[in-house]
Amino acid sequence: MLDDILSQGGDDDGPARWQRRLALIGAPLLVAVASLGYLSFAHHAHSATDARPTPGVASTGAGPVSLVEPGPPSGSDGIDGPTLPWAGGLLLPVAGPQPTWFAPATGRSEPIGGLPADSAGYQFTRVNGGWAVQASPGGMTACGACGRPSLPVWFLADGARSVTRVGTANLVNPAAAAGAVWLTSEASAATGPMTAQEVSLAGVPLGAPVRLPRGYLIDQATDRGLLLAPASGQPGTADELWNPANSRTVRTFGDVVAASPADIAWTPPCAATCQVRLLDLATGKTTAVELPAGNSAASGAFSPDGKLLALEVSPGGGATRLEVASVTSGRLTAVPSTLVGSNAHLEFGWPASGDSLVAEFIFATQVQLASWHPGATRLAAAEIRPAQDLASLVVG
Repeated sequence: MLDDILSQGGDDDGPARWQRRLALIGAPLLVAVASLGYLSFAHHAHSATDARPTPGVASTGAGPVSLVEPGPPSGSDGIDGPTLPWAGGLLLPVAGPQPTWFAPATGRSEPIGGLPADSAGYQFTRVNGGWAVQASPGGMTACGACGRPSLPVWFLADGARSVTRVGTANLVNPAAAAGAVWLTSEASAATGPMTAQEVSLAGVPLGAPVRLPRGYLIDQATDRGLLLAPASGQPGTADELWNPANSRTVRTFGDVVAASPADIAWTPPCAATCQVRLLDLATGKTTAVELPAGNSAASGAFSPDGKLLALEVSPGGGATRLEVASVTSGRLTAVPSTLVGSNAHLEFGWPASGDSLVAEFIFATQVQLASWHPGATRLAAAEIRPAQDLASLVVG
């Protein structure tokens, strides 16, 4: 039984974190890079199908303005060192008013069909085999989803040229199994419990809708229930693993940093050193990831195959770096050249079905994009320069 598998010991208290991992961050940024080393861009990249100027690319009348200027990153801010070529098949969504696919290996962009232009832009949620896409509502409310408009939801398969319609909802979250998503909608106009429905990517309901506990929203569907996060994000409230079949809370977690269908990672209160604990939902086994003394973990993301957990680790003083932990052993591996100071903002994830960890480093003077494969001693990296009328890159 579900309760028997997971009722192993008490759970750690701590402030809950309602993470909207895919919210657009700060001022929009241009996403165009080239295949080797660090390359600088001033305008949108060309279409993947031809060399003519694309909409938004300035032209001199004699042809498109040159977009690439090879060279190292400017200024003292930024990651540094020798780099590797980008994986040729990697495509990243660009979540602007008219979303596109972006290929870091070539610096080219290609429109994503089936999405109407929307001045608010779009949000991309990583699901098995692709992305759930929904127009941005223009900001989160205090209760997370109440007051958000009900908007169309589409599915974009990895590398697909266009989207397919799934349904309409206030929020969309990944399902535990492939080929499905969870759609959450307000039960009434008044603030109250939300109704969630699992549907196939074709929009066919899978089972009966469920009424979520008041004040909670879905963070991740798992093989052992729904991981719920407090909609308000108030300190002292915990995430809950909740069984929708009997409306019972199976277990609570104090500071969840990452979740997948098979695992949940959270940070208990620090003792002599800080840890990240990993719960295998199938077996109930807990693995401890021991962080170096004085270090703490802020956020994480599981790899598509569930074998690795990428972590944003802070050694103190505002600095951060990327580390990758083995889910089975808890052993940490540092991602090379990713230690950055307090002046940087970091976004990262596994934006494809393969094993590419992609990170975006936002500094005061520049933005850099990097990719790492497990076992590699170098990054594939490039500099991204902001310009006017730009969109945001989605990395995970």
